Amino acid sequence: MTNDNRRLAIGRELEHGRRALAAARMLEQGGLHNDALSRLYYALFHHVAALLLTEGVDPSSHRALPGLLGQHFVLRGVLTAADVAVVSRTGSYRELADYERTWDATADVVAGAVAEVEGLIRRIESVLVEGGWT
Repeated sequence: MTNDNRRLAIGRELEHGRRALAAARMLEQGGLHNDALSRLYYALFHHVAALLLTEGVDPSSHRALPGLLGQHFVLRGVLTAADVAVVSRTGSYRELADYERTWDATADVVAGAVAEVEGLIRRIESVLVEGGWT
């Protein structure tokens, strides 16, 4: 994949991520907490996928994201272990929200997750700008 193709793919991922984040915020405001967590995860997923594309890595599974981030960005000091923990935690929330029929997220859980994810998304976007990818 050429750098131009990567930039296009990164741009698409970021657009998907921004839309998912907007949807998560609307769902949160509407009190649809489980749905908000699901969209929030996908907002983060698309931003992480954009970041991984800078290394030529296209994640093949959701469960692979934390390890790939660790391998390509934590070891170099671009992200922290705490950032990777946000990805893992948000993925766990999505699984609970989407698949555990007896689990209902609370407003506090969603608010905390949104704050964490928005902070990580800002860091990812900053890394992409600094690297000349956007």
